Amino acid sequence: MYRVIQWYTGAIAKHQIRLLSEREDCELAAVVTQTPGKDGVDAGELAGIGPIGVTATRDVDAVLALDADCVLLNPPFWDHDLVVRILRSGKNVLTLAGGFDMRGLPGYEELEAACREGGVSLTGGGNMPGLLNDVLPLVLSGYTGSVRRVWTRERNLHRDYEGKEVLRILGFGSPVEECGEQSQRGAMLTQAFHWYEYQAAHLVADTLGARLTDFRTTGWEILPAPRELHLPASGITIPEGTAAAMRFEFTGFVDDEPWHTTVIEHAADLGLGDGWQQREDDPELSVRVSGDPDLAVDFAHLGVENMMRLNAARVVNLIGPLCDAEPGCRRITDFPVVTGRYAGPSRVS
Repeated sequence: MYRVIQWYTGAIAKHQIRLLSEREDCELAAVVTQTPGKDGVDAGELAGIGPIGVTATRDVDAVLALDADCVLLNPPFWDHDLVVRILRSGKNVLTLAGGFDMRGLPGYEELEAACREGGVSLTGGGNMPGLLNDVLPLVLSGYTGSVRRVWTRERNLHRDYEGKEVLRILGFGSPVEECGEQSQRGAMLTQAFHWYEYQAAHLVADTLGARLTDFRTTGWEILPAPRELHLPASGITIPEGTAAAMRFEFTGFVDDEPWHTTVIEHAADLGLGDGWQQREDDPELSVRVSGDPDLAVDFAHLGVENMMRLNAARVVNLIGPLCDAEPGCRRITDFPVVTGRYAGPSRVS
């Protein structure tokens, strides 16, 4: 039985709480929240599944003192000091915010030392990285030879997304000039995206025997709204002419040649322009591996809600492998094949 702490209670965390409540091999030991209004509220109520007997708390010291095996950490951005503190308390850390491949990044040695001190491990899980631009290309590479290039794209349609603060950070509804690569917002987003996407590029390159010689932003496009748009789920109104879609491209180079490219699109609606998502059933995730033979995969018509469920399921499915791993900063290539679990006869349709 793995005793698990859910750290923070956002949209994906709610699904993690629900999934943990369904697992016979996991026990929810505690829930940490930053929000005063959630302090003392039953975690099941926060997750929409009814009371489960575990209340959310803002008392970090008390939670760190608990006996638990693993923390599912869902911060908006990477928090190095917090990760180190949790690891030193003797708890494995699974996070959506980093940990995919920490080698060569600032703070790596301190993280390794914290893992050794606590006798625990750190890893990352999610969909990008965690699926699209690292795990899937690595799986596909096993079916081709002489990999020459990896290209991936994720499309996000935010018409039905409730995360108002996230949409504002991305720049929806802001003047286009305030969303460019050289703007203050652009600098913040570049730092965040580089943190994530470099880890995926480095992991894939290193696993396949290549060495990244550079990593940089290779594309940045902001599309103005052709008309006023209203996003009912978040309540955001996007005035005509302000930012309604963003496309970012990040590339890892090998010997000065583009080798691993990640394209990320965020759009407020369908059909905003040529080359942008036009239909509901256009694939959200695309992978291209150039090799012998070339391989192409386009899939997922999930929508925002199911994409969050996907992230939550991946994190929960990683609990056992991470807790059973040797101490240290672990990569997906350090684990056996990570799978889901049989639903049981009563849930099979």
